[in-house]
Order: sequence, then structure tokens, then C-alpha cells
Amino acid sequence: DPAAPALDEVAERCGAVGQPEESAMKKVLAAALCGAVMFLLPGCGGERLPYAREMGDMALMRTMGVDTGEGGAEQLHVTVSSGRRARGLQGEAEPPLVLSAERESISSACLAMQGLSDSYVFYGHVDQLLLGEELSRRGILETLQYFSQDQELGMGTQVWIVRGGTAAEAISAEQERGVESRLSTIQTDSEMGMAGMTRTVGETLTSLMEDGSAYLPGLVPGEDGALLEAGYGVVKDGMLAGWLTGEQARGLELAAGQFGADILELETRGGGAAVRVTAVSVSCVPEFSGERLTGLELACRLSLRAEESWGEPEPAELCAAAEEREAARISAALEQLKGWNADCLGLARRAGQTESARWNALRAQWPEVFPELEIQVTVQASLLAA
Repeated sequence: DPAAPALDEVAERCGAVGQPEESAMKKVLAAALCGAVMFLLPGCGGERLPYAREMGDMALMRTMGVDTGEGGAEQLHVTVSSGRRARGLQGEAEPPLVLSAERESISSACLAMQGLSDSYVFYGHVDQLLLGEELSRRGILETLQYFSQDQELGMGTQVWIVRGGTAAEAISAEQERGVESRLSTIQTDSEMGMAGMTRTVGETLTSLMEDGSAYLPGLVPGEDGALLEAGYGVVKDGMLAGWLTGEQARGLELAAGQFGADILELETRGGGAAVRVTAVSVSCVPEFSGERLTGLELACRLSLRAEESWGEPEPAELCAAAEEREAARISAALEQLKGWNADCLGLARRAGQTESARWNALRAQWPEVFPELEIQVTVQASLLAA
């Protein structure tokens, strides 16, 4: 098989071959990632549709929600939603089609939903995944693996956790307008720097395999039912450990080298200004005493732009105020991550890039040292000329 060498290489990189000391979770994640590669190879994944069908005979699902079932811990409640659908020759829109079923697996629930619609339910269009908080606390690995291995789904699916609620409730609250439109808006805003960070199934699985933890964006329904950003859920060993919100959420974004929709209102002796972060770069440098890891320096560089000002603020004072504020945010996020012993930012890997000769020592010590590690956060800001 000409593809075999490539698969062996992927498996070895993922930790599935030749590394007996890897943890059980890493082997499971490696198998999921390698399984996803199999479906990309000719003849391995089969056809995306078993039979030729007319588009008018198909219900194209866009969003899937997964919760724990009411029938017990072994049951899963799966909800799917299409986009608004055209009706008739004039293309008049009708509300999205929302279906749900409760079974012991996602695949059996999806099969059961075929009998709930007059059209063939097609899941190959799904690129949005909502996870209920209760399910997330029990574990999300099986759900992510299903998306990585199923021939109709994919690793590029965007993932969110519904904070304090269920995915089914979130989808039902947006049923009239269509939850997929709101999620698409959040994703687009994130790409434009007007919202928080988003994550895909593939990114999440990779972080869990390499770092043992990952962060996922959270959502909560607003007063009108529209989904709103709600910080980040930190997943460790496949289960939700807790939430970063407010200042901690902003600190996580900065430490990750990204920024969301945020305005800093700063005061100086001569006046104040509302400034916005336009660019972020972060470096991680480990500190050793012999072969013992003793500390980490996290250096963050920011570019700022003044959106408005009052009085006569000094640019240098604005930068100093921004540096102090952002350093406090980053430190708050890191302290919480250390408390969970969850390196969802991949600090160990990033530090290893600057000290490649000591990477093996750093990786071996990290799980034990990280909770008590002294991390020095430095922020340097520059104000762009108006």
C-alpha cells in the first residue's frame, strides 16, 4: 500500500507507534487523529453520500448539539439544526429544521433522526458543534473522536461549550432565526478581531494530545435567546475543569497571542483615552538551574490604537497604564491555570522552542513543576500614531 509509509509517519508523530510510555489518553487521541487521516486517503473513507440524491430531497444539517441524556449517564441527547430553508420557486424562507434523539451513541441518534424528517437528513454540512456543560464535565473525548472519524463530519468543525446549560436549549432558543447564523457571525467576528477566540475539533484534539488540556469558547443565551460569548472553558484530560471569564478570559487571549473585542479606558495625569489592542506577539523563555526548571518569562508585545481621548494624555503614560493592566490580566489567567495544573496554552511546547536542547528535561518536569512555577510576565506596549 503506497499510503502505508505516510500513515506510519503520522502514527509515530502522534505517539501511537514506538512510544509505549505515552499515557492512555494520548494513545486514544493519536488514534483519533490517525483515523481522521485515513478518511482523507483514496478508498479509505468511502463516498460521502451512499446514493445520488436531489438537493430538494435532502435536509442539510449545519449545527449539532450533544448533551447527556435524561435516560442516564450512558445516554446521549443529540440535537441537529439546518439553516433557514428556501421554499418554492420564489425561495421564501422557512424556519430551520430542528431534530433530536436520545441514544447510547451519536451515530445511533443520527440514524434515529432519519425517521423524523420527510427528507434525507445529511450531516456532511455540519461545521458547528455545541456541547452541554454537564456533558463537558463528564468528558468530551468520545464526541470529538466521533467528529474526527465519521466520514460525513470533519476536524474543521467549530466547537463551543454552553455554559450553565444544554446544547439542546441553546439550539431551541434560536430555532426561529437559526442558531447557525449566530454562530457564523461569532466565528466571522473572531476572525476580524471583534470577538473572542474560536476553536475547531482538530485544534482541540491536538491540544489535548500534546498538552493534556485545551480551552474552548463558552456561550450563554441572552435575554432575547441570542447566544453571547461567556469566556473560556478549560478542558483537562478530556473533562471540563472550570471557566475563565472577565479579566482572566482577556488574559488567556493575550497569553495565546490573540485579542478579542476589548477597549481599555485608561487615565493619566493629563487626561485619558480609550485604546484598542491591534496586534500581539508573545514569547516564552524557560529559566534553568542546571537541569532543573526554575521559572518562565512570558514576554508580551502590544500595539495599541487610540479610538478616542479626552484632555491631553501623554502617550508614554497611556502605554504604561496599558502595560500594567494587561500584565495583571495575563497573571490572573496563569494563576488559575496553575491551580488546575492545566497548560492549555501550550507554554511547555512554546518554551521548548527557545530551549530545544533542554526540551526533554523541560517536558519531563513540567507536570510536577507547573503548578508552583514562578512565571514572570512582562508587557511592552507601543501606541500607533493617529
